[in-house]
Amino acid sequence: MSTPKQEKKVSPPRSFGWMAEYSDENDLLDACRKVRDSGYTRTDAFAPFPIHGIDEALGIKPTILPWITLCCGLTGLTGALLMEYWMNAVSYPYIISGKPFFSLPAFIPVMFECTILFSAFSTVIGMVLLNGLPKFSNPVFTNPRFDRATDDRFFLWVDSRDRYFNGDKVKSLLESTSPLSFDVVREDESSDHVPSGLWKTAAAVVLIGLIPGSAVLRMRASQSEDPRWHVFFDMDFQPKKKAQQTSTLFADNRASRPPVAGTVARGDLGSSDPYELGYTPVPLALDASPTSVRMVSLTAADDAQAAKPVEGQPPTPAKSEAAGKAETPAVPTEAAAAKKDEPAKSEETKPAATAPAAAPSAAAAPAQAGPAGAPAAEELPWVSEFPVPETDEKMMALGKLKFTTNCSVCHGAVGDGVSLVSNRATELAQGYWVQPTSLHEPRVQVQPVGKIFHTITNGRGKMGAYGNVLSAKERWAIVLYVRALQLSRDAKLEDVPEPQRAKLTAATPTAATPAAK
Repeated sequence: MSTPKQEKKVSPPRSFGWMAEYSDENDLLDACRKVRDSGYTRTDAFAPFPIHGIDEALGIKPTILPWITLCCGLTGLTGALLMEYWMNAVSYPYIISGKPFFSLPAFIPVMFECTILFSAFSTVIGMVLLNGLPKFSNPVFTNPRFDRATDDRFFLWVDSRDRYFNGDKVKSLLESTSPLSFDVVREDESSDHVPSGLWKTAAAVVLIGLIPGSAVLRMRASQSEDPRWHVFFDMDFQPKKKAQQTSTLFADNRASRPPVAGTVARGDLGSSDPYELGYTPVPLALDASPTSVRMVSLTAADDAQAAKPVEGQPPTPAKSEAAGKAETPAVPTEAAAAKKDEPAKSEETKPAATAPAAAPSAAAAPAQAGPAGAPAAEELPWVSEFPVPETDEKMMALGKLKFTTNCSVCHGAVGDGVSLVSNRATELAQGYWVQPTSLHEPRVQVQPVGKIFHTITNGRGKMGAYGNVLSAKERWAIVLYVRALQLSRDAKLEDVPEPQRAKLTAATPTAATPAAK
């Protein structure tokens, strides 16, 4: 015998307070002040547009959200500063571009970004938590008249959860404000059951959203000979030829075409000045080898053509185009080099910066073989004398600054190839590190200044090119400072000019005595 099913006890809808309706914002403000003066704090007002002074009328205190944003922003700022200091000065001490370990101007971008990041996230999260979001429903929605809150009506609500709430007193208080209407706000009686079809639809949407991501992961983890999907064709299927493809338009069947004869690379038009190159291009223009042709611009070829001897006239030497700069000779013969060495040995007062470059030795620096008929690297007409004043203190200071900023991280502060980068790579022992060249090696000391300038400009081996980073003046200043570093390794007190010698003797009397001997 089955027992009768007990019916579920139905309780009346719970009251959430009282709500009054007004026709304009002035009546709403007056009502808000009366409710505030009565001591109620859990109140809220609704209007179709912002009303100036509504916060003060309701007695709403300033939110603590700005303080949350400020504290989190300062946390991000301090955390970024400590993180950068730890990384740059403690964990991996590394001088970048000559900046100190604690370089506040260099730290500012990361500090700024972390401050904004922490402030933005804390503001959004704090706003959500302080407002009790998310709220999918509100009891005031049960009143059908509340729909006009976005049109032309103004509403005031006193929440029943207020500690001073009394239904009869609140009703009397709102009635005294002469509202258009006032009603009790009751709990929503509609069912809170979520239809099963909605759950199935949500699950289907989530699964469909996973398909693109899964396809991308599969493509990244696999290989295929089929072409990729083209959602936007862009210019993928236009009639064109890519590099290393064949073409029937040309006799050699190559799609990639060699440069047209006389083509000059961008920025190289008229670059025949030895001051900008480190070598004299005019003699190369007389050579028809492929290497020489590539190293000479149109202007240099025109200069060489003008320098050819005319029948019936004596030959004229090639002149440099650098206005105001020292004339640079072409490649000296062995006899000329030997003749040039003789006065260099006798003149002890000659500036020592040009001594290593004045007589490059083929034995100490063997020539690098090039293509057939092409001049070897050591046989190029390098600039052998500085086109800048060697005694210019400003140029030397500029060279020291640029060397410290761009070169010392690899070559070391004194040019011996021992640096922070080298030490770090040696510690890692990954096998592919190439030790930076010591500028004090004999093969570097005998190199002409023009070759060192050319190496700085175009790079060598794993060393990058600095032609686009440093001006020609700055590169020559670095070469001048490199020569000073090389000479300082074996310098004697007699090599120092008299004014500076007196300063050195007065500053380090004990160290100067052995040097003088």
